[in-house]
Amino acid sequence: MTRLARNRDTHLTREEIAAEALRQFDAGATAPSIRQLATALDVAPSAIYHHYPSRAAIYQAGVDLVWTEATADVLELVPDPFNAPPQETLIAAGIASRRAFMRHYRIAPYASATPAGEGMMANVIALVASLLERIALRGEAAAGAFHTYATFTFGTIIFAATRQIAHEELGGAVGDGSFSSAPGEREASFSSSATRTAIDGVIDLSAIDPERDEQLFADGLRRLVDGFVREAADA
Repeated sequence: MTRLARNRDTHLTREEIAAEALRQFDAGATAPSIRQLATALDVAPSAIYHHYPSRAAIYQAGVDLVWTEATADVLELVPDPFNAPPQETLIAAGIASRRAFMRHYRIAPYASATPAGEGMMANVIALVASLLERIALRGEAAAGAFHTYATFTFGTIIFAATRQIAHEELGGAVGDGSFSSAPGEREASFSSSATRTAIDGVIDLSAIDPERDEQLFADGLRRLVDGFVREAADA
C-alpha cells in the first residue's frame, strides 16, 4: 500500500482525478493542466501520472462522466429503454446527451475526439446499435444511420458549446433576439422577407428561448429517426 500524500486522509483514485478535471473545465477558461489538477488534489504530479498516462486520457475520463450523466437523464425520460419503442429511445438519448454536455459545455469539444474502445462511450454505442437493430437496420445500414444520427446530435452539441465558449472568450453578447440579417437587394429577391425574418429569429434561440431551442432540436431528430424507420420498411 502506498503512503498517503501529505494533507490527504484518503488515497487518490482515478475517479477523483476525472471528477476534478470536469470541475475545473466547468469553472475555468482553459483546459486544466496536470499541475493544476495535482495542486487541487494535494498530490504531486507523479501521482496523477500513476493513474493516467496523459492529459488526453484524463479529459476522456471527464467526458465519460458526462456520458454517465446523459445515461441517467435518458433513464429519466425513458425508464425502460430496451422495451420502449426504439425511435423514442433514440430521440430521448439525443436530448439527454445535449442536456448533459450543455451543462458541461467547456469539455464538450473533447467529446468529438475518437473515444477509447472501452468505457462509457462504448456502452453508449452498444445501446444505439441495439436500438437500430430493433428498427431493423443492421450492418452497413445501421452504420450509415449511426453516422447520420451522431453527426446531427454531436454536431449540434459541439456547435452550441463552442458558440458559448466563443461568446465568453471574445466578450461578445450571448444574444438578445435582436439579430436581423440585411442581404443585398439581388440576394433578397430570391426569398421572402417572412422566411428570412423567421430564420433570423432562431439565430440566437439557444440564448433567448432554450426550451424552444431544445424542441426544435427534438423535432429535427424525430424527422431523422422517422427516416430510419422508413428506410428499414423499404428495404
